[in-house]
Amino acid sequence: MEQVATQVEQKEFGAYYTSTRVAELLVGWAVRHHDDRVLDPSCGEGVFLEAAAARVTALEGQPLSGVHGIEIDPKVFRRTLVPLLRRFLIPEENVSVSDFFDVRASEHPRFQAVVGNPPFIRYQTFKGQTREKALKLVRALGVDLPELASSWAAFLLHATEFLDAGGRLAMVVPAEFTHAGYARPVVQYFARKFARIQLASFSDRLFPELNEDTLLLLAEGYGGECKEFRVKRFQGIKDLESVLDPRKRFGTRVGLAKLQDTNGRLRNHFLPRELKALYDFLAADSRVCKLGELAQVGIGYVTGNNEFFHLSKDEARQLEIPSSYLKRSLLRSGIIKGVCFTSSDWVELRDNGEKVYLLALPKVAESELPDPVLEYLAKGKRLGVHKAYKCAVRSPWFSVPHGHAAETFLTYMSGDAPRIVWNAAGVLATNSTHEVRLNSLQRIRPKILSLAFCCSLSQLSAEVEGHPLGGGMLKLEPSEAARALVVRPDLLKFSEAQFDEMDYFVRSNSMSSAIDMADDLVLRGSLGLNWDQIQVLRNGLTEVRAQRRKRIATSSSN
Repeated sequence: MEQVATQVEQKEFGAYYTSTRVAELLVGWAVRHHDDRVLDPSCGEGVFLEAAAARVTALEGQPLSGVHGIEIDPKVFRRTLVPLLRRFLIPEENVSVSDFFDVRASEHPRFQAVVGNPPFIRYQTFKGQTREKALKLVRALGVDLPELASSWAAFLLHATEFLDAGGRLAMVVPAEFTHAGYARPVVQYFARKFARIQLASFSDRLFPELNEDTLLLLAEGYGGECKEFRVKRFQGIKDLESVLDPRKRFGTRVGLAKLQDTNGRLRNHFLPRELKALYDFLAADSRVCKLGELAQVGIGYVTGNNEFFHLSKDEARQLEIPSSYLKRSLLRSGIIKGVCFTSSDWVELRDNGEKVYLLALPKVAESELPDPVLEYLAKGKRLGVHKAYKCAVRSPWFSVPHGHAAETFLTYMSGDAPRIVWNAAGVLATNSTHEVRLNSLQRIRPKILSLAFCCSLSQLSAEVEGHPLGGGMLKLEPSEAARALVVRPDLLKFSEAQFDEMDYFVRSNSMSSAIDMADDLVLRGSLGLNWDQIQVLRNGLTEVRAQRRKRIATSSSN
């Protein structure tokens, strides 16, 4: 089917149309009998309808009675779907032109197969009445989705209501299905409602034009108790073709108890078998813990307008801001060079004209502030700074909430490798960097944690617990970072010279050498792993990181 939707339509409706081969595979798995009724709840340009019509015909059935669809965009219906329906002798009334969230399952006969590709609309544009009615629908199913959930989650849940007992669902789903916090109740719901579930992930992206990794979800036996949940990573769609058989199963079993765990995630189940076995073994080792057991991970301070509330040395001097109202700060995590941020680093930034001072004003009446500060605040008002969201909701608007400097930082947006950085300079940091505040400074020195986090186990765990973004970036939310595995720092021994060498490697853009050194000191020296085991972790890290970075090439070519 020719893809003729405009970019504006794609963005508005989250419509990224599926290839014919993917649609044929999903439909071929889901539609098994000549009299199966099939529904595509977001049929777009009709690739699933076409595959369903062909499949039912091959099974000697009548497509005109069994193939149905729902499409929100009347332009797409008239332009593309009407000709397709006529070609396959499917009545036009078999396709409803409406918002899927306005369609009630109780008003339709049940279907044996629901197939398709739900709209990938993120929470920023999934809003207003559409979001309210979607969230209301899923609450009626006993699932409470947060308002930050993207549309596909509610769409997928609503789609299950249209299935007959024992029915099958075959859908394209985004990678968020395996890691997003709001996806966990969706996964758990499916585990309660389907007897067997298989999830296929791919190294080669199914939608090269979409900056989003996607998976294929195959669920059968609707209404039955879940007996199997399997996952497998394939290189490409051709590899799935060779094993996709309704009579067989593919992939590795996922423990059903873990799916009911509110912190359970699926990403680590896609690791190669040998790697996952070693990863799980180390995660259960008493000498390994989660970062959250050692420290509190949170965002840095939020100003509401970084450009206004941060000053360079020259700006502060020209404005005559008293030094008592200035605090040393780190505006951007991208300017951290090593695993240690020193006073010399801060001075170098200051002398290079960086905005290294936070305007830290107390909670007092403006009249109590000195004239130079009042003049600068008046300028801010003329620019509308006081109307910015964070400024408008705090009183007084100019007083930025901030605590004391954290012992360490986490570079949570990473193109290469995330780092825990010892804050030797004692500076404050904005929310471009996570603060890692150690629970017990008596037992844990910050630099030990910085070194420990460079080993292959912690780096791999950060990839597993975090999630990839467009452009190949890895993002770690505070809750995700808190789950990252760390060898207990109180077990580690190293010299100051070794830490300085590690810092030198990172500053020299030789993260590979830093990881080699950390693996030797941490994994071999403290855990007693042999080099073969360390190589399994290192190879896995390389593979996972290479897969994430594929987004860079794709993003730059689009």
